[in-house]
Amino acid sequence: MERVRPAATPGRATGEEADGRVRAAVMDDEVQDSADPVHVRRLVYRVSFIVPPAFRERKRPLSPPVGELHVDVSERRLRARFVGPGWPVDEGAELRLRADVPGVYLFDGEGGRSVGGGQLASWFEGRTDGRSKSRVRVRREFAARRRSLEERQGPGERVCSLLAEWTNQDRTEIERRCRGGEIPPGFRFGPWSAELTAIVPMELPRYAMRADEVDPPEPIEHLPGRPMLDASALAQLSPHRVPATPLEPGPLTVHNRTDTRVVLLAQGVPIAWVDAGQTAAIEGLSPGRYRIGALRPLGILRMAPKLIEVPGELRIGR
Repeated sequence: MERVRPAATPGRATGEEADGRVRAAVMDDEVQDSADPVHVRRLVYRVSFIVPPAFRERKRPLSPPVGELHVDVSERRLRARFVGPGWPVDEGAELRLRADVPGVYLFDGEGGRSVGGGQLASWFEGRTDGRSKSRVRVRREFAARRRSLEERQGPGERVCSLLAEWTNQDRTEIERRCRGGEIPPGFRFGPWSAELTAIVPMELPRYAMRADEVDPPEPIEHLPGRPMLDASALAQLSPHRVPATPLEPGPLTVHNRTDTRVVLLAQGVPIAWVDAGQTAAIEGLSPGRYRIGALRPLGILRMAPKLIEVPGELRIGR
């Protein structure tokens, strides 16, 4: 019998919740504790950051970083993992979702915990208070790379359940967009655009799709901020203005004094993210003045682009 526990923890762990511990799920998933095989589709979405018009440059030497979302989905359960540097969250963070319970179970660098219905959007934005929300568009066509209808048939409703939680939308409303079980070939919300690149049918033991704290992933490193491009890539960004007198290279130190995580863009390219209330040093930019601005992870403007001196300091918010 499944056991219901106290209400889910907030979307972002703070204080004693941020100690790396794995907490019991709001409802255990012992009904899945079986070695019986279950049909699963392993999906790979390639996710790109779409730079808003206000941040774009005429000449962009670098493409925005990309990430992947790896999704294992069955009829009633889903697990998703964030892969690659293109995400503004801890590398390897994992979400576990079930059809009959709102919210998700989350593993990240702050541990494991239940996140209540609609609070995943706040987690993604790293909010210290309040709630986040975004519209979401679910694609139904695959254009030139269209796959056969038979190949795309599967438990697509669970993918739409995840998108609803991720954007703080009504599950039932978003699940209608995956009617018939068809796996979404793509989706878009905020500045993020995803395209389905792989579908692998498989069978897994039922316990491998549990949506609670049992069998956690490997420990995940938590950082208060992280570059989305490495130093060698950042060195390819040319400043708008070069100092008349050569300067020694040094970091751009970013102080995020807002209540959400921010994604920093320089010369029209996302280069790093910094958690709310945190400071991060970005290495690799050549000395000079860069056109730099910031967005919240769901695309809301935090700081309009302006010329910033590097090496130097940048304060976002009060």
